[in-house]
Amino acid sequence: MLDFFNQYAIAKWILAGFGVLYFLDKYGIFSPIDNLLNRRGKYKFKMQSHLDNPKLKQLIGYFNNSEYHNVEQTLKSLNASYRAFAFKSLGQYTDVTISDAWLAKEPNNDLPKIIKGYQLIHKAWEVRGRDTIDTVSNQNQNTFKSYLKKAEAVLLKVDQNNTIYKNNCVSSLLKIYKAIEVNRENTHQLFQRTIEEFPNDAELHLNYFSFISPKWGASEDELNRYMNELNSKSPFIQDLILAQYYFDLVHLYNYKDQDGKIQQFMETVRSNTINNENLFRYELYLLLYWLANNLENKPLEKHYKSLITDYWED
Repeated sequence: MLDFFNQYAIAKWILAGFGVLYFLDKYGIFSPIDNLLNRRGKYKFKMQSHLDNPKLKQLIGYFNNSEYHNVEQTLKSLNASYRAFAFKSLGQYTDVTISDAWLAKEPNNDLPKIIKGYQLIHKAWEVRGRDTIDTVSNQNQNTFKSYLKKAEAVLLKVDQNNTIYKNNCVSSLLKIYKAIEVNRENTHQLFQRTIEEFPNDAELHLNYFSFISPKWGASEDELNRYMNELNSKSPFIQDLILAQYYFDLVHLYNYKDQDGKIQQFMETVRSNTINNENLFRYELYLLLYWLANNLENKPLEKHYKSLITDYWED
């Protein structure tokens, strides 16, 4: 081997270079393959949390202009699903520096803390992407979790007993806790306490379902306990969770729906009427669009894609 390196000195330097790159990637310092991964095999999409909705876009403008009173009054006027999408919009389209300026002015105000939590979570997912964990470099995993830990720290400063945004705060914590090491029993209890106050909160249920999904490291028992009680939830929550459950089943486990049960479910949802004030219908239709695509059901894929044009483009 020594003779080989003496004859071919360049091989020694190439191997040494690979060793350095491996070390840098392993410890999350720098990943030379990130740009390559971003150019190949990625699911390309554009999400618009504001849905081109004038009220939500106006809220973003208020925030970016530091009109804090108008932000508060607008959020208080919204229903639960509008408010969730409002926070998502603030997370996507605004900057943490404005939240920090608001907190410097009003350190005891919990609202800018919650908004900052959404902003940091959005940044985390921008880094991680939507692909499976094996496509995420060590560098990006470290950055992703760093943002989540920062979001957790600010959200834990919120007085959940004295805020009308408790459900949004807990929903954000659930989104964080599915991706980091936590006391799982404490998290189950947090959800149960909150859902007693907000039994049909779609954001809570959707984020909790991810937390108890085996694809995020949960046990089958955790999943089954929740699914066994699904019939007690509102019809919309049942449809939303079943859509996520069926999508995971097909996408991750290559389930073929040979008995047509999933197709029947998609057809049933298609015939349902969902109130226009329920913005989580966009999340439901997005899941059904992906599901129809994976099952190669072109008519249903086309139908559900037509319903999400304000929210999703790919």
